Amino acid sequence: MGVITVIPIAGIWLFYDRMAAEKIATSLAMPCGIIWYLLSCSIFMARAAGVPKLTWSLIVIWLIFTGLGNSSLAKLVSYSLEEPYAKINPLEQQPFGYVIVLGGGASEGANYRNQGNGSGDRLILAAQLYHAGVTRKLICTGQRIISMDASSMDTSERSRDILIRLGVPQTAIEICGGRNTSEEMQSLGKRFFSSTERVGLVTSAWHMTRVLRLAERCNFSPLPLPANFTNRPMSTEVTVGEFIQGLIPQSDNFATFTTVAREYLGILAGR
Repeated sequence: MGVITVIPIAGIWLFYDRMAAEKIATSLAMPCGIIWYLLSCSIFMARAAGVPKLTWSLIVIWLIFTGLGNSSLAKLVSYSLEEPYAKINPLEQQPFGYVIVLGGGASEGANYRNQGNGSGDRLILAAQLYHAGVTRKLICTGQRIISMDASSMDTSERSRDILIRLGVPQTAIEICGGRNTSEEMQSLGKRFFSSTERVGLVTSAWHMTRVLRLAERCNFSPLPLPANFTNRPMSTEVTVGEFIQGLIPQSDNFATFTTVAREYLGILAGR
């Protein structure tokens, strides 16, 4: 089994690209890659030992693990949420009276500095919108759940701190509570119930559908300003190296499936 693995990687190294071979080998050496490799070996061993029930059980597990860790499938399921907003360029929109920046883009680092996390593009986009003159007022949302967060700062305050350090004046930033998206939309719905202001909303593209549904329920209709896409443009060509690496399960793809599943579960639950 080891020889079967080494030969393709050596072929990629010699006849395609050395860096691609290194990245593929690295993916196999990661925890998900090791588990995938051991499952593959176990299937061959179970079949060689003549244990059909075990063989088929391992095949089913291998298929599920491979599917959930596959980059192409992860991109496909996330695109189902992001596609409605793929043609929106927030920086090309008409000016807004207010732009809301949903919490979740900042966290506290080990050195106690507020930092952007995996959804930090929300804050980058918000700063860009301010500096480009698309808006002069930002509203940062989010309130920590005390029983789940021992820190002393709400997510809205972390977002505000980072935006100030990105050059946005403190006077241009308001904060709004809400321990989850539903509570945030309820507060904002009351705030803008009778307002004639043009309001934009910044959040991750994969989160936008659920947010807009909750906003509509609160008689609130902000315009979507998507950030933090997990996908590149669909027209982007996939190289041979990317395709081969994508066949090996990776933790990022499991995380994407988890994110998408959480969004659809929230939609179904009306949360």
